[in-house]
Amino acid sequence: MQDDQAIFVTHHGRATHVLTTVRHYTALKEANGADRAETIATTSLHELANCLSIGVLLIDYDLRIVAANRVAHVQLDWHDGDLIGRKVFDALPVLRRSLIETYVLRAVASKEPYSAEIPSLFREGTWVRAEIHPFAQYVTVLFHDITDDMKIHRLADARKSLREAIAVHDGIGYVCLNTRGHIDQAEPTFCDIIHLPEERLRHVAMADLIPVGQRVAFREALDRVLTGEGARTIDSAILSNEGRAVPVRITIAELRGTYGNEGAIVLLTRQ
Repeated sequence: MQDDQAIFVTHHGRATHVLTTVRHYTALKEANGADRAETIATTSLHELANCLSIGVLLIDYDLRIVAANRVAHVQLDWHDGDLIGRKVFDALPVLRRSLIETYVLRAVASKEPYSAEIPSLFREGTWVRAEIHPFAQYVTVLFHDITDDMKIHRLADARKSLREAIAVHDGIGYVCLNTRGHIDQAEPTFCDIIHLPEERLRHVAMADLIPVGQRVAFREALDRVLTGEGARTIDSAILSNEGRAVPVRITIAELRGTYGNEGAIVLLTRQ
């Protein structure tokens, strides 16, 4: 037998057996085992990616998509499975000349991870956090939809600015009440109106600061707000530390958190 040349044994003209060298047989076995192991590994990664609620792309160093989960197909406007086997920047030309392309190419060249929070390239008005992680044979690209988080942060900035504006506007004050109607937080202008420091006001029932004759109307308005009937405005008064009734217009609005009603905010303006 010359080198690794195989000899075929036939039966009625059809090959039934092959004779080859041990070295050739071992090499074929190892090659098939490596291919099978790689196939199993890729399949396992694809199944794992489909368990995640974020978009996952697995790219080899030739920039070909090896695996992509269902979330990624939805985020990138492709039918499930159609991305696999394609060159990533041919399949997704919108990524060309973007920060994601830059980071992917850098990850391939330097094997360093990168991440960025950017406006989505696929849907207007949305944001994504792109994370690029290079491994031994692949680069993994993760797409997190962070639109809701970005909205919360931007709204938080607006709320902070509103509080600052109220603080410097003479005659406007507010307090935050818990679900029992007790004061959790008092803004400085409110404290000035009634001549009491915030530490003296914490845990005090807001209704106790309203003159007796107007207390029922305030409690009814607060109860309506806390039961989800919407914001209310009433003309009333508030008692100062000296016992003087200060005429105010009171607006009460519900404070809603992640898990539902967390109390109310009471805004007062001097009459």
